[in-house]
Amino acid sequence: MANQVQALYDFTGEPGTTEMTITCGEILTLMNTDIGEGWWEGKNSKGQTGLFPAAYVQKLSPEENTPAKMAPPAPRYDQAADDWSDQQYNAGDSNYHKSTSHDDGWEDDWDEDTYSEIGPGAPNTKSMNQQAPLTPLPGMPIADYNSQIDDGTSNFSSVGTVRKSKFAPSSKVSGESYLLGTLNVEVPESDKVYIVQEGDGYIWAAIPQPYNVTVASPKKESKFKGIKSFIAYQLTPSFNNIQVSRRYKHFDWLHERLQEKFTLVPIPPLPDKQIAGRYDEQLIERRRVQLQEFVDWMSKHPVLSKCEVWQHFLTCTDEKRWKAGKRQAERDNLLGLNYCISLVVPEKALLQTQVDH
Repeated sequence: MANQVQALYDFTGEPGTTEMTITCGEILTLMNTDIGEGWWEGKNSKGQTGLFPAAYVQKLSPEENTPAKMAPPAPRYDQAADDWSDQQYNAGDSNYHKSTSHDDGWEDDWDEDTYSEIGPGAPNTKSMNQQAPLTPLPGMPIADYNSQIDDGTSNFSSVGTVRKSKFAPSSKVSGESYLLGTLNVEVPESDKVYIVQEGDGYIWAAIPQPYNVTVASPKKESKFKGIKSFIAYQLTPSFNNIQVSRRYKHFDWLHERLQEKFTLVPIPPLPDKQIAGRYDEQLIERRRVQLQEFVDWMSKHPVLSKCEVWQHFLTCTDEKRWKAGKRQAERDNLLGLNYCISLVVPEKALLQTQVDH
């Protein structure tokens, strides 16, 4: 039986190209995964075929693709599990000590132009880039994209990414202290997240003061007397109308912080960083549109819209405060499962029958 995938996000194909529009939750039949970096080919229920970003879908489990009369393949819990545990701890342990024991050099690390989306294509040397799914800009001719992107730049797995040691079993992100009830952290009222009952279900509490953010005026800037070049985007939140300038590497850093902190909330992918034709106005505009979609998601989400790292990204205009805020986000204690201590749930008496089952 053909492999199937399910769309995680909406994607609108560019008219006149081989791209296919997909909607969140839609089931697609996967036809080809070797089209090009970040693109897959599939067919929808109407028989239409086309290309879509691989990062926008997830493969369905073998059980969902296997007929009911066939026994599902036996799961493996031997060497594969052990290798994953070793990789997860050892690979990250080195990075963790490197980032935490040299705080004074953190600004220098940040100023490296490894994240610059302008200039000659450089190999992805940062673990951040290796972890992020490669999602090409919609509308780019597939032939041009295939001819200019190295096939080896995005060898990643959506479930097998080796992350920093912040995810190691002995770290603060493992959630062990939260599960054992030994996590002793005072959560400020402003950081608490409320869950409310609505009908027969539960939802995040609504945003008290909704707002929106505009991403506009992408322009080329440079440093080191023009040696390093990049595109800067101007973000303006409606609650203060103060414009801030952010590069793609700032979005990239924010995205990693969000993924580390909010394991309970899906974080949509960013547009691809390394892509040919960086000075092309059409491609720059397409990236701006995709960043606008990411920002819209953030500003409308009841949890993400008020989190501290997002507010810092959105409002900070002072360089010293910016660096201090980045350090604070890196040292956040409420990451992963530990973030659950911030949740405030409605009180409700449980029936004995519910507890027993």
